[in-house]
Amino acid sequence: MPLIAKTRGFTLIELIVVVAIVGILATIALDRLIWFQGQAEKANMEYTASMIKSGLWMSAANLMMAERSKEIGDLAKRNPIDLLAQKPENYLGALDGTNLAVLQRGKWFYDTSQQQVIYVVDQRYNFRPAVTDDFTVRYGVKVVYGEMELTQGNRLRYIAGITLAPLSNYVWQ
Repeated sequence: MPLIAKTRGFTLIELIVVVAIVGILATIALDRLIWFQGQAEKANMEYTASMIKSGLWMSAANLMMAERSKEIGDLAKRNPIDLLAQKPENYLGALDGTNLAVLQRGKWFYDTSQQQVIYVVDQRYNFRPAVTDDFTVRYGVKVVYGEMELTQGNRLRYIAGITLAPLSNYVWQ
């Protein structure tokens, strides 16, 4: 009579070890996925802010070329997103920013009451705001001034340009 090997299945302990290993790997992968989503959102936010800044600089340059530099200060009182040829897809428009709790995450808007460009953060896992529970990144339009000395003791202050400056302190890891 030939010897027939008995086939065995997994034991309960082997199954528990495999499930635990798969669970640990899934947790690590999910943590990395959340981190990458946050980094993608941060990059997109910074890219949009740089596009707004470029729009401001282009408008200021046009005014300077037309010898209308004194009008650059008026740009600081306008919605800078209106200067873009194409508004961001996630732009809500010009709003009164008194009720931020109802705003959608991952969206831009212009706060007409404070004259600020605001981004509402969506991926908050690695975002650390300076003000507790304020998951917004705020930008303000600032006129940039230069100064040159015409003669000794006689200085001339002039408008050198305009920029979009961050007003919020935060850490986005």
